[in-house]
Amino acid sequence: MINTKPDTYSKIVVLLTILMSFSNCTKHESFTFEKQNLTTDQLPDCKTVDCASLEINLLKVDGDSQVSSRITNEIEKVACSVLNIGENRPEDSIKQAMNQFNSSYQKMSAEFPDEIVPYEANIDCRLGFQCKSVICIVMDSYVFTGGAHGYGGVAYINIDPKTGKRISNKALFKSYAEFKEYAEKVFRSTYEILESESINSTGFFFENDTFSLPENIGFTEQEVILYYNPYEISSYAQGAIEIKLDKQEVASYFTFDIF
Repeated sequence: MINTKPDTYSKIVVLLTILMSFSNCTKHESFTFEKQNLTTDQLPDCKTVDCASLEINLLKVDGDSQVSSRITNEIEKVACSVLNIGENRPEDSIKQAMNQFNSSYQKMSAEFPDEIVPYEANIDCRLGFQCKSVICIVMDSYVFTGGAHGYGGVAYINIDPKTGKRISNKALFKSYAEFKEYAEKVFRSTYEILESESINSTGFFFENDTFSLPENIGFTEQEVILYYNPYEISSYAQGAIEIKLDKQEVASYFTFDIF
């Protein structure tokens, strides 16, 4: 007679191991986000006095854990920086930042009542990508504070789901220099700039005529995005410069799994 107990026991152990592994892999993988809408009407007295036009839609993590709060705070910090005007230090909360932005407009309006055009700020967030190693939030913004035109930009916010803290660009890579070298080859190929030519030979204006990675590096399901906002390496008229890299081709450069 064949004893089946050891085999059954082994199967149970294997099944439990798989379930535990799956649990560990997904423990930090998925957060639920909801939209937080803030507008001019929510500012003090703005229903009765002239105010800046504000439409802020931020992502907020559903939950009250410490990590959830940190993720929400990291997103809010970037929005506060977008609303910051001049040499002021960015406010610590989005409501304070909205008040500061509106206050700046009202001061200018009081000083130049016949000349000032209402300030405007629009911010919108979406979840670009999420896995066990990284959460990528995409923040689109447009700010107008006078002049010929406003400024529109995109920010990619990469967050460690284990800690809730933002990941710096340099911390993304095993070797920042090696990835930059790879990205420069792709950039030159995309814009037909020979290796023997200046990186600025076709009209870009990289500082010191040296290629640099953008301030914003993001992720989608299939791609790594290198995103240069207007004025970063080109004129406002040229708009944003975006390079899309296949994840499969660049995964080995990163310090963590990007899938």
